[in-house]
Amino acid sequence: MTAYTAPFFDGQRPLGFKPHWRYIDKGWTRDLRIDFMRGFVFLMLFTAHFPFFSWFALVGWERLGVVSSAEVFILLAGVVTGAVYGKKLASEGLGPCTIKLLARAWTLYKVAALVAVSVALLRLVPGLDTSVLTSFTDPVTGTAYPLYPPKEAGLLSAVLHALVLASAPHQFQVVGLYVVLFLFTPLLFWAISRGKTGALLTLSWALYLVNYFALERIPGTATLRLTVAQFEQAFPVLAWQVLFVHGVALGYHRHSVLEFFGTAVGRALIICSIAATTMLLWFSLNHPLDQLPDWARLTVIPPEQFHNVYQSYFLKYKLGPGRLLNIAVLFVTAFVLLTVFWRPLYRSMGWLFIPLGQESMYVFFVHVYMILLVTNTGLATSGGPWLHTAVLATALLLSWCLVKVRFLFRWLPH
Repeated sequence: MTAYTAPFFDGQRPLGFKPHWRYIDKGWTRDLRIDFMRGFVFLMLFTAHFPFFSWFALVGWERLGVVSSAEVFILLAGVVTGAVYGKKLASEGLGPCTIKLLARAWTLYKVAALVAVSVALLRLVPGLDTSVLTSFTDPVTGTAYPLYPPKEAGLLSAVLHALVLASAPHQFQVVGLYVVLFLFTPLLFWAISRGKTGALLTLSWALYLVNYFALERIPGTATLRLTVAQFEQAFPVLAWQVLFVHGVALGYHRHSVLEFFGTAVGRALIICSIAATTMLLWFSLNHPLDQLPDWARLTVIPPEQFHNVYQSYFLKYKLGPGRLLNIAVLFVTAFVLLTVFWRPLYRSMGWLFIPLGQESMYVFFVHVYMILLVTNTGLATSGGPWLHTAVLATALLLSWCLVKVRFLFRWLPH
């Protein structure tokens, strides 16, 4: 198979750096740069989901820009879906491709339901504290919200809520969003295969704007929901589909997109993306997070002003326009950096991040029960940031080990 060279480097020294460092795309469906990004995002995800402060928060708590792991995962899931199933669409046709997409949606549903039901059952184990999975505490207000019916409602109620995804650990809720998105993915491929990518993206933006400007009956809560699933509290489908749809289109047309970045306009867009990423990183470092030490925070932007800008343009649940811009330019910047510096990055961190990224569903699944284990050992409330950093590092390395030995791969999702 002939190598496919990213044209915006022209086989020369990319951006003045050593040419032998760069990534060579060999035309395979699997792109190791995407796997690397997905693996790195687990560092952010573990930092956000484990209920304690560690030094990884200097990277994971929206410190590389106003972006969380969820946006990156949804966008990259779309990119991978567009690339993998786009190839199936070309070789097998829309019918067989649709069957495989719906089968994937069914698999994702079974995984989401399994986690939700298993947590409902774990509540019955004497002495086991499942509150870290069965409730959500707002990090700003400190208010705790139950995610499952009270135990007095009975096991049947809890299981039924879990089966329709109306109850689930907040650390795993985004998988419910995947289920719904994959149900609609055949329509995306139908439109793309008929040359209607532009119309598809226009419709996606229209749905996003309808959700964004919808009046909220309860401030801070999504009003327009397509399902009764609990994930729509944090990830309303009408908003978050915009990342997935654009990711699918990007993955399907990936070679054309790379060729575009070889043009003068594309090169200029790369430079603008890097500049915007740097500016948004600087902005995020002004976030007045109380948990962070003073030396880790900038104070150029007054806290009240930062809060006002954040609330106006960077809200996560409704994907504020600033957050969308941030994920777009950060993706371009990360992709370019991984292309230019691939060899040193691969040798230093690829051994860890690529296996995690390639088995992202498996790691996502096991991390839920790691959180429960750590919480019940008392490690979440004892020690300080150095101990908690060691705990998170151990959890990441344990996940890597489980992937490498393919632990329970026969039964667990991967």
